[in-house]
Order: sequence, then structure tokens, then C-alpha cells
Amino acid sequence: MLKLIQNEWMKMWQKQGTWVMLIFLVIFIIVPGGMTKYQDTKNAEDTTWQEVVQQQMNFYKDILASEDLSETDIQNYEEEIAIREYRLANNVPIQLETSIADFMAFSSNWVMLVTLFTVVLAASIVSSEFSTGTIKMLLTRPISRAKVLTSKLITVFLFGVLLLIVNIGVSAITGFVLFDATTSAPLEMVDGNIVEKDVWGDLGYSYLLACGDFVMSTLFAFFVGSVFRSSSLAIGLTMFLSFMGQMIVSLLSKYEIVKYIWITHTNLKQYETGNILVEGITMPFSLTVLAIYAVLFIVISYLSFMKRDVTA
Repeated sequence: MLKLIQNEWMKMWQKQGTWVMLIFLVIFIIVPGGMTKYQDTKNAEDTTWQEVVQQQMNFYKDILASEDLSETDIQNYEEEIAIREYRLANNVPIQLETSIADFMAFSSNWVMLVTLFTVVLAASIVSSEFSTGTIKMLLTRPISRAKVLTSKLITVFLFGVLLLIVNIGVSAITGFVLFDATTSAPLEMVDGNIVEKDVWGDLGYSYLLACGDFVMSTLFAFFVGSVFRSSSLAIGLTMFLSFMGQMIVSLLSKYEIVKYIWITHTNLKQYETGNILVEGITMPFSLTVLAIYAVLFIVISYLSFMKRDVTA
């Protein structure tokens, strides 16, 4: 099995597209970092943090007075106002310039780019073997088809994990070089009390929640690519569901069946923000639904691959 994985890993890095994806990810982290640093320098002025906090409070108050908001939004804005009142009353300053933690939190948004690149590999790693005819040579070896497919699936996730590590590592290095290492006390409201946030814990949790969409999108693309032998179909369909999934869920929200569709649950960050897509679902329920679909995608992929006639 290890030799199969090594073989798939080597074949993957022999393709220019793999290096292009890695380089693009690095560029998408470093360039915004430079732009943010330039903007911080350009906007540096004598405005005090108290003035900035007062401006933010006025902004939130204007929204509360003029917009037709949901109860959740009203509560969120009221909490933001209360936090800023607490800062002014207790002389707790805000961070006026970008910190390392701020930049890494911003870079965590590029997990969607990691997902996209991993989906591209997952969609093509099986289908390309059929389109080029190399699958016949691969299966002539005295190795079971299950092991061949497993090695490809493991390679896909190893590539995704590598991209995640690159994302975190490059953003940390860029942040250390360009931004201030000190971070002012970020505050939040917990059970009616204003407390200091665990910045790094929240960042790690954010990355963990993003893995829901990463894992399911990868498995779905692998499933479609394996069954239909079309990388373009797998990539297109996966990206369509990723970008349009929330709209589809909203359209189907009045039907009970929407609770049992996997795209309803891939965005696990909805439990962090409080903006639950469908009333009544919970984190354990979402994880259960995702686990069931993950097993289905994998089982169907294996059944299709093991029964397919490669001489056709």
C-alpha cells in the first residue's frame, strides 16, 4: 500500500498543474499581506483608539435604528455596542493596526482555495487514468482494485493536508515579517458577561470547522470522478454545490427533507456564527448526516471502480 501511495504522490508532482496550485496558494497569501501592510502604513494617522471605538458604536447604533433586522442580528449589534462601551469605560484599547493573529484569521478564508485545489485533484485522479488509458497498465499488476483506489484517495487527502499546512505556515511567516506580534485584548459577550477571547483557540476552531466543507467536497468530487469518469463534471458539480448550496438550502427550507441533504450541513461555521441555515439542526446532527453521506460516497466509489470493465 505504501508503495502505491508513493507512486501516486510522485505522479501527482510530475504534473505542472500541481505546482501551479501550490504557487497560487502562496501568492494568494503573500500578496494580500503586502497590500494590507501598505494600507496600514497609508492609513496611519493620529486618530486615537477611543475615537475609532466611538465611530464604531455610532455605526452600529445607526444600523439598529434604520434597518429591518432579525432578532439574532439585533442581539449581535447590541453586544458589539456593549463591548465598545466596556472598552471606553475600562480603558481597554483596540488594535488599530493588523496583528499576526488578525492576518492569520484573514488567511483562514483561503481554506476555500485549498478545498478547490483538492477537489481538482480528487476529480481527476481516477478519471484521468481512464481517459489516458493508463488504468489498464495499473490494474495488470497483482494488486487488488480496492488497494489501488485507496492509495488514490489517501493521496488526495495528503495533498489537501499539505495545502492546509502551507496555508497556515505561509500566513504565519508572512504575518511575523509584516505585522505586529502584540495583540490587544479581543472581547466577546458570553452569558451576559464581557470576557477576553482566546485568539489562537478561536483560530484553530475556525480551521477545524472549515474541514467540514473540505472533507465532503473532496469526497463528493472523488465519488463523481470515479463513477462518471469525468473530471470536468466532478469539478463543475462540486463547485456549483459549494457556491450555490446555501441558496438551494434556502429554497428548500420549508421542506423537512432539507435537513437530510448533505449540503445543508457542510458549512459547520454556521454554529459558530449563530446563523443556522435550517431551524432545528444541531452540530451532532450535522456531523451524523455528513458521516452517513461520506460513507455513501466512499462505498459507491469503490463498488463502481471494482466492477467497472476497463477494457471497454
